[in-house]
Amino acid sequence: MDKAKKLAEQAQREAKDGTLKERAKAMADQAQAKIDEVQSQFNERQQGADKPVPAPGTPPAETPAPSPEATTAAAETVADAAETPAAPAAAPPSGDAAGVDRSHEAAPKVTGGDPLAS
Repeated sequence: MDKAKKLAEQAQREAKDGTLKERAKAMADQAQAKIDEVQSQFNERQQGADKPVPAPGTPPAETPAPSPEATTAAAETVADAAETPAAPAAAPPSGDAAGVDRSHEAAPKVTGGDPLAS
C-alpha cells in the first residue's frame, strides 16, 4: 500500500509543477508523428495502385518475344494434335443395366416439418 501511496503523491507533485503535462504532451506528439508516418506510407501505396491497367489480352511491356524455335515447336505440337484422331465415343454399358437397383442413389424423401421436433 505504501508503494501505491507514493506513486499517487508523485503524480500529484508532477501535476502541480507541470512535468506530468509536459510528459503527456511529448507522448502525444510522438504518437502523432507515428500516425503521420504510417498515413503517408499508406497514401504512397494507394497512389501506386492507381497506375493504369493494360487492356485484357495486352501483354506487359517487359514481356520478351518468344524465340523462333519455341514458336516453331508450338506450331508443330498444334498440328500434331489436330492430326490425331479423336477417341471413339464410349460404348453403352453391356449387360443388364436396366435391371440394376439404383434406389439407394435417389435423393432422400422430404417429409416436411421440423426434423428435431418430437
